[in-house]
Amino acid sequence: MDLTMDEDEQYEQLTAAQVLGRLEESWVNERVSPYLQESQQEVVDCLLEQCQSVEENFSRASPFAVGVHQLEIQRIRYMATDYLRTRLHKIEKHAEYALEEQKDQDGGEDAVLKLSPAEFIYAREFHRNFQNHLKDTALKHMPNPFNELKKSESVTAPNLNSFVFFKVKEDINDVLVDPREIPKDLTQGEIHISKFLPIATLLDQGKIHLV
Repeated sequence: MDLTMDEDEQYEQLTAAQVLGRLEESWVNERVSPYLQESQQEVVDCLLEQCQSVEENFSRASPFAVGVHQLEIQRIRYMATDYLRTRLHKIEKHAEYALEEQKDQDGGEDAVLKLSPAEFIYAREFHRNFQNHLKDTALKHMPNPFNELKKSESVTAPNLNSFVFFKVKEDINDVLVDPREIPKDLTQGEIHISKFLPIATLLDQGKIHLV
């Protein structure tokens, strides 16, 4: 199985093992990070399609092979489901923040859009329904000026200063992990602890992954 993706107008072919490895890494990154990471929906879709294709060929395999493949398929589906569930939880928790960030970054050359098109629609509808529910059940019953929800007070921002562990995937020079310290060189394979915000760009660039 090959996965073809368009990155900077270059087509990248990935083997099944590489696609699975990308899902595993994205899953851990999403669970550990305090905020949404770049959507890997194409990876999820590719693996789920492959699982379905394997299941359709079970009739030609031995019972032992079927059992082994079923265990692996269940593992993949669990990771994919939990990955998507984790993202939905973050979207619902920070819907307005996510929509504002997407709006600010949309169109930028180096922008990393966190929401897939389907997630953007979901976040927009969830935020709209939540706002309408809040107005109908509470705000309209309150006197002025308490019956209006100020935007600055309604946005729930993620805690980007929470601490995370990360592992270095390649040598990186002059990284400012802690503003109170001098920049340091990170060596491949090292594990460090840091606030999320200083290393968020390295995570977007794929130079580190969370653990």
